[in-house]
Amino acid sequence: MFSFKSAYFQTKGSDYPLARFYHFDNELRKIHRELDSFDGRKEQERCQKLIEKLRRYQSHVMNILWTIVRISVPEETRACRQYREKFPEELSGDHMSGPLWFGAECLAAGSSVLNREDQSDELRPRARHINKVMETVRAKLRKQCLRDVTVYPSDLVDTLRWFDYNWAEFEYSYVSRMCTIITPEQLFNQHLVTVLFSETTATAIKENLITEDQMTAYDPQLMLAIPRLSILRGLLQDNGGILDLSQDVSRIPEYFRPHVPVLLDVKKLLEELSKSNLRTLKVCLASSIDPSDDSDPSVLHCLYLTISGIADQMISNHAKDLRQMLQSTFKMNQPQVITSPELISSSSKRDDLGITSMDCIEPSSSSRAGDQCSDTEPRIRSQLREDAPPWVPDCEVSRCTLCNDNFTLIKRKHHCRYCGKIFCYNCTSNSGILPFTKSAVRMCDVCYEYYTTITQQENSSRPS
Repeated sequence: MFSFKSAYFQTKGSDYPLARFYHFDNELRKIHRELDSFDGRKEQERCQKLIEKLRRYQSHVMNILWTIVRISVPEETRACRQYREKFPEELSGDHMSGPLWFGAECLAAGSSVLNREDQSDELRPRARHINKVMETVRAKLRKQCLRDVTVYPSDLVDTLRWFDYNWAEFEYSYVSRMCTIITPEQLFNQHLVTVLFSETTATAIKENLITEDQMTAYDPQLMLAIPRLSILRGLLQDNGGILDLSQDVSRIPEYFRPHVPVLLDVKKLLEELSKSNLRTLKVCLASSIDPSDDSDPSVLHCLYLTISGIADQMISNHAKDLRQMLQSTFKMNQPQVITSPELISSSSKRDDLGITSMDCIEPSSSSRAGDQCSDTEPRIRSQLREDAPPWVPDCEVSRCTLCNDNFTLIKRKHHCRYCGKIFCYNCTSNSGILPFTKSAVRMCDVCYEYYTTITQQENSSRPS
C-alpha cells in the first residue's frame, strides 16, 4: 500500500496539501542527490542550473508547508510575527521562506551571506538548528502522507507548531542581521506622522482644500499636498503635538529634526498671519501654486517656499517611509460609500498610491503585446492579450529588467504575468485581473501602466 501511495504522490496525483508536499519534497531530494553526485567546480554550468532548480523547489515546499500549518495549527497558538512590521516591505511575508531556507543551508555548510563574515558566524548555529528542524518536520509529513493525507494527528500538529516557533526565531535573527530594519522608535514615529497626515487629510477635505475624488483617484498631487499641509497643521497645533518645537529635539520625529531651526522661524511668521492669508497659504500648499501675486507677497511667498522645501526634502530623503505612511493615509481617508466590489479590490491593491513612474513606457504593440518592454514611444492597443506569455527562465536573468538592480539572496526574482519577464519586488508591486486569469496577478510597472490605460479606455468606450 505504501509503495502504491508513494508512486501516486510522486506523480503529483492528488490535490491534498500533504500529497503535494510529498511530490515536491521528493523532487527536492532528487535534486540534492544529483548535486552530491558530481564536482560542482568542474561542471559549473550544470551546478548553477541545479541550484536554481533547488531554490525553486524549496520555495514550492515551503509554500505548501505554510498551507499545511495554516490548516492544522490554530492561529492563536502560532508564533507571533509582529516583528515583521519592522522589516522592509519586500521581506515581510512567508514568500521569503524559500530563500531563507537556502540561506540556512549555505550557512550550515560554512558559507557567508552577502560577504558578512561576523553576522554569518553568529547565525551559523541557528542555521544548523533550523536545518535539523526542517528534516524532522519533512520526515513526519512524509510518513503522514503515506498513512492518510486527509488527517493531521495531534503529534504532527505539535511538531508543526514547534517548527513554526523555531522558524519565526530564525527568520527574525536572519533578517535583522542581514538587513537594515526599523527600530521601535522609528516605527512609533512613523505611526505618529501617519496620524498627523490622516488628521490633516480629513481636515483638508472638510475645508475643500482637496477633494474626495482626488483621494479615490490617488491623485499624485496629494503626495506633495499632504506632507506640506501636515507641516503647517503641526506648527499651528497647541503644545504637545509631534511638531511641538518647545520640547527636546530628540523627541521630534527624525523626518523633521534637521529642520527645527527653520521651523522655529516659520512658526513665528505663522503667528503673525491673518486668517485670510493663512487660508491663502493653505490653498497654495494644496495646489502647488506660488502665492507671490497675493497680498503680503514676501511673507506668503517665503512661507510657501520654506514649507514646500522641507516637505519635498522629506519625500526625497525618506521616500520609502513616506510612501508607506501615505498609503495608510489614503486607506484611512477613502470615501465610506463604495458600492462596487471591483472598486474595493482595485483600491486595496494599488501600491505606491497608484502612481506609475514617468519613465515607464508601455509594452511593444507588436502582435505579441506585452512580450517586451519597449524603449520606443508607446502605441495604444484596443485590447489586452488573451493568452499567458512564456516565462523567461530564472537562470537567464541576473538583473531586474526595469531598474537593472542585481538579484541577491534577499532581492528575489518575480515574473510579470503579462509580459513574462523577470523583475525585482519593487518593480512588480502592482496587480490586476487579466483576461487569462481568475484573480489579480503580479505585473511589472510598465505592463501595469499599459493595463490601466487599456482598461480605462475600454470602460469609457462602453455605452452607459
